[in-house]
Amino acid sequence: MRFLLGSLIKLVAILRVGVGVRSQEVERLWYSFRVAIVTLWTLLRYGHYFERVGESVRFVGTPEFDPDYRSPLTVSMGCSVIIYPNVSIRGRGRLTIGDNCSINGGVIFGLTCDLTLGNYVMIADNVSFRTADHEYSDLSVPMMEQGERSFPIAVGDDVWIGANATILRGVTIGRGAIIAAHAVVVKDVQPFEIVGGVPAKTIGSRLPSAKVTQ
Repeated sequence: MRFLLGSLIKLVAILRVGVGVRSQEVERLWYSFRVAIVTLWTLLRYGHYFERVGESVRFVGTPEFDPDYRSPLTVSMGCSVIIYPNVSIRGRGRLTIGDNCSINGGVIFGLTCDLTLGNYVMIADNVSFRTADHEYSDLSVPMMEQGERSFPIAVGDDVWIGANATILRGVTIGRGAIIAAHAVVVKDVQPFEIVGGVPAKTIGSRLPSAKVTQ
């Protein structure tokens, strides 16, 4: 609410300055005001999904919630998180988002159990998280009817996940790691490791002394 009122006051005040500066400042402040409105609407409309919402959380677009009702779908969100448009939160389980995270448009959180993001995590456009796979071992039963295998996903602090990457069930991504665009991550990523490809493999390291063998 303070964010909403503050944006409105700034927007009104800037109308008093010169025309040259005013057009840019009005555009910037109108954006802030619109984000405040979307944030307020999201919390009013979907507040029953949130266990916690920290200070200075901003919703540029309202996320889509699609629970499956077999067990609760809940979200715990830290401070200074920004959520861009067309983010989808699906299934059941708990999505925990740390402080100072940025989640870009088109990201899908497909939950069947818990999924945790640390602090300062950057997620680019159209990243998909999937905590389950379909069972497929019984050839006499359609895969659709064989159930699923679920394992939590955990993302450490200061991780950057590139556009269109997919993070599959049971994966832990260590602190400071980088996931390249379009990577499909099927196994754990070590701290400060850089991975890419399908399936993802090590392509570099943020550690200055590390050597990568192809």
